[in-house]
Amino acid sequence: MKKQALPPLNDRISFLMHRIGAKLELICNPYFRRYDVALQNSRMLVMLLENGRARVGDLVTGMALPQSTISHQLRELEKRKLVRRSPGVADSRSVNVELTARGERVARQCNGLSASVYQTMVEGFSKDELELLRTQLRLIFVRLETLHARELARRPPKRK
Repeated sequence: MKKQALPPLNDRISFLMHRIGAKLELICNPYFRRYDVALQNSRMLVMLLENGRARVGDLVTGMALPQSTISHQLRELEKRKLVRRSPGVADSRSVNVELTARGERVARQCNGLSASVYQTMVEGFSKDELELLRTQLRLIFVRLETLHARELARRPPKRK
């Protein structure tokens, strides 16, 4: 496959994605402050709202963040009484997470803002254009996962 010419920074997909993420934080974080959460927390809350109880590992996979980051965020959400953690039923080494009643109310508010933002983002796109965009973004994610795995394999082992 022929390598693509490197466009100027403002036209690179990674930078465009960064700018979109930064703009989402500027829009959403002031709204979420009233619930003492940030955009990343809200996404986790909405994921739990949509899926019910989840294992921490599922949140790590879904959020594409390190286990340590997810664990830290869950501790903070638990302190705010938005989630509760419990040992897994089949495997006591796993940890399940679910929304509290308060967490469900906050997650619904977060999801409402998400719906408004989504509608603004997709305005003017046809159904086929949106499906193509989703497909391309998923493909980019898979390629980045492959790159990440390759980079991890190249790193020298950590010394103990």
